[in-house]
Amino acid sequence: MSYCRFLKALGAPSTARIYIAGGEPFGGSLALQPLIAEFPNVITKEILARGGELSPFIKKASALAAIDYIISLSSNVFIPSHGGNFGRVMQGHRAYAGHKKHIRPNKRAMLPVFENSTFEFGSIIRTLHKKSQGQPEPRTNKRDRDVIAYPVPECMCKHRTPIF
Repeated sequence: MSYCRFLKALGAPSTARIYIAGGEPFGGSLALQPLIAEFPNVITKEILARGGELSPFIKKASALAAIDYIISLSSNVFIPSHGGNFGRVMQGHRAYAGHKKHIRPNKRAMLPVFENSTFEFGSIIRTLHKKSQGQPEPRTNKRDRDVIAYPVPECMCKHRTPIF
């Protein structure tokens, strides 16, 4: 999926700072060129760190993932690139921390839009993702609604005062 087109359709300004969590993307730095051309403020933990700060963690994948986690949790918006555990845990933590904005790309619904250039892309993408931006979502018996991604029980959303 072209995240460049996706971000533009959601109305992200070209001055937005975009943090790329994780390691080298599939296809290497060449794969990021279209994104960087439209959004020049693409950053990574390597860019944020001062010289030598990451050296103690280079061979420690869990520590590097923890750095990505802290930065992603602190961001204004989080958009996972795939449905892995990092994105699910981040979704849950952001919900628990006050329903901070989290957009889950609906790739299945977007595929026909990406393939057909006659659609009004921006408005369709915004409509598809209107209900997927970090607002409270009750946990249900659906298979994909587990406690990791949906940590807030339904009753917590009904109380004005904290339950704990």
